[in-house]
Order: sequence, then structure tokens, then C-alpha cells
Amino acid sequence: MKRFLTIMILSVLFLHAPVFSAQNSAPKWVAGVGVNTSGQSESKKQKEPEKNFVLKPYWESYDDELLNAYIQEALENNFDIKIAKARVQQSEAILGTINAERLPQLSINPSIYPFKTISRWTGNFGSGNHLYFPLLLNWELDIFGKISDKVQASKYSVKMSREDLDISKLSVSSEVASSYFNIILMDALINNYEEILSNLDETINLKRQLYEGGIIPYDNLYTTEYEMVTSRNELNTLLKQREVLLHQFAILRGLSPESGDDIARGKINTLKFPFDINTEINSDMIFNRPDVLQAEFGIKKASFDVKNARKMFLPSINLNEMVGFENIRAGRIFNWESTVYQLGAGLLFDLYTGGYKTSFLKYNKALAIEKLHEYNNVLLNAFCETENALSGFRADYDSYKEFKNTIEKSNHYYNVANIRLANGTGNKIDELAARRKVLINENSMYNAKISALVDTVDIYKSLGSAIR
Repeated sequence: MKRFLTIMILSVLFLHAPVFSAQNSAPKWVAGVGVNTSGQSESKKQKEPEKNFVLKPYWESYDDELLNAYIQEALENNFDIKIAKARVQQSEAILGTINAERLPQLSINPSIYPFKTISRWTGNFGSGNHLYFPLLLNWELDIFGKISDKVQASKYSVKMSREDLDISKLSVSSEVASSYFNIILMDALINNYEEILSNLDETINLKRQLYEGGIIPYDNLYTTEYEMVTSRNELNTLLKQREVLLHQFAILRGLSPESGDDIARGKINTLKFPFDINTEINSDMIFNRPDVLQAEFGIKKASFDVKNARKMFLPSINLNEMVGFENIRAGRIFNWESTVYQLGAGLLFDLYTGGYKTSFLKYNKALAIEKLHEYNNVLLNAFCETENALSGFRADYDSYKEFKNTIEKSNHYYNVANIRLANGTGNKIDELAARRKVLINENSMYNAKISALVDTVDIYKSLGSAIR
């Protein structure tokens, strides 16, 4: 008996050891991002307020009412967001089932047991039915906090599912904004290419007359005809891309692809940048990203899972109560004489489970370490996305400025060609070629502008919908 008590005491002391082993207790700092794997005391964790992600309407900074309406429509009707909302409800329901384990369980168990007896005096047989009508109460007393740890872990599961919903909202809003800008780009490019084709058609007619008159060689005409074919193929490609973008844009808003062909949209010249290239951006905003918060909640949930796995080695204490009726005659079962009452407490302690609890504890320890590495990985990817978006914005914005300056020179060259044509010192073919130069440079400028605008969307997304 003394040996058994000694083993019990040592087991309790062992179960109250730290969650992580000594080899994992030293702080670790990965790539300049501090992540302390040793954990903190519960009192310190409770004092630190947990961050909550709030999706800020960053799309309003573009001053486009149509874009605002489309994003609001997508946030309400997008099916990925609806799926994420359903998963939040699922996790809340699971939390409810686990939270219910804290409360006593009440049940009723009416039963009947036929029996036969033989009299020891007369030897006659007798039979009857033993009737029970008990009201049973079973309540596991959470003395060691087993259920409390499970509830806390489930609460963090709910928070993780909510952050998954926030991830979907942030992703969908950014996809809608990027698609909207690209659709406007396709409109501008298609309009310019249609004018380029009309320009080339007129140029070819003029050159064909010159060729037939023996004024120009065939290779001059052939080069323009080949440019015509190339431009027509470019236009077909742009038309195809716009159709695809319109279909995707409709699906993002939870609509049928056919309903996206005639959506209202702005003009490329009215689009504005939400901030300047030299705007200061607060790098701390990266910690407000929903995937970063989700990874943090994953670490906290894993900590409670480890604690719960350790407490599985402790006994369970149940309070049992039974109130009901018992009689061998159905007509008398509800009489006061048939009343029975029992109250007791029981202790359940597993002596041998084949190593299940030890393996389960090892699994949760390994899962906790995995969550720590996952948090580091999420942070590194977040920094990488932000740096890529900022680098892309700087490069595309510089290209946009360069092409904008080039447009001014192209327009000047076109005006000179018009003056020469009017004065008789120039010809129509040169004037048409000068106009094509303007249109081609406009296309390059439009591409750079939309690329820079999409980069700003990526910046907002990489920083969790706010730059400061």
C-alpha cells in the first residue's frame, strides 16, 4: 500500500511539469522575428489583451463608388465567405458541446426485468416483473481543470475559424479590386487597338496605292500589313481576357458568369492612387493580418491541448445521484413506499491504457512545436509579400511616370505631323504613324498605371487592410 501511494504522489508531481521539455525552453528568434517558444505564465497571458482583426474599408481610398458597391456586394454574396461563415458556426457548435461537459447530465432510464422464483417451503414457482423508473444524474467534477482546458482550446478554435473568415474577406475584396482595375485596363487597351486597326487599315490603303504606282517597294507595304495582323491578334487576345475577367468578376460577387458582361465601370483616366510613392507605411501593421492572428491563436490552442493531454493521467471524479421508483407491481410503482434514492461519488483512475495517453501527449507536444514553426513561417511570408508589393509598386509607379512623360512627347510629335500635313510639308501616312505611336505609348502607360494600382491593393492586403 505504501508503495502504491508513493507511485501516485510521484505521478502527480510528474504531471505538473512544464508543458515543453527543457531542451525547448530557451527563447528562439527566427529571422529577426521574436518568437518565444518557452511560453509565458497564465497570469501574464491574461494581462495582455488579444488582438482582433478588423477589416478596414481600404477600397474607399480609391474614390470609386462603383468599386465600393461591388466589394460590398462580394462581401455579402461570395460563396467562399459564406463557407467560412458556416465553418465559424460549426466551431461555435463544437464549443457548445464541449462546454456542456461542465454541467451535470440528467437522464431517465425506465426499465423492466422479468424474474422467476421458487419457494424453498412449497417448491412452487413464481414469476413477475421488477419495475424501475429512475431519474439519473451524473456530474464529472472538474477538480483538475480537464474540461476547462478543453473549453479554452475550443474557444481558440472558434477564434481561428473567425480569422479564417477574415482571411476570406480580405482575399475576396482584394481580388474584386484587382479584377475591377484590370477590366478597366482591358477596356482602354481594346479601344486603343480598335483605333490602331482603323489607323492601319487607312495606312495600308494609302500604301497600296503608292505601291501600285511604283512609288514604294513591296516590303514597305508588307511591313504594315504584318503589323495589321499582329494588332488584330492582340485585340482578339484582349477581348478574350476581358471576357474571362468579367466572368470571374461575376463569380466573386456570387453571381452567374453570364450576368457580368454589362457591368458598369469607370474610365482609366479617372482612377486615382490611394497614396503617394513616398507615403510612410507602418510595418507593425503586419501583425494585424488575419493569418498572423490565426497562427497566434493556433499556438495558444496547442498549449491548452498539451495541458489537457497531461491531465489525462489524472483520475476522474464523478458525482452520481439516482431518484426514482422501484417495485414488482406496476400499480404500486409510483407509491411513496416504492421511492428509492441513491447518492454517491466515484473515482476512475486508468491503471493501464497500452501507452495511449503517453503517445497522445507526445503527439500534442509535437503539434505545439509545429504551430510555433507555422507562426514563424506565416510571419516570414507576410514580410516577403509586403516587400514584394512595395518593390513592385515603386517599379511600376516609376514606369507609369516615365510613360506619362513619353506621352507628352508623343502628342507633341503628333501635333507637329498634323501641322506639317496642313502646311503641305508632310503626308497622311506620317501623320497616321505618329498617331499610332501615341496609342502604343498610351497602352504602355495604362499597363503601368494599372499594375501600380494592383500593387497598392497587394500592399493593403499584405498589411491587413491598413498601411498605418
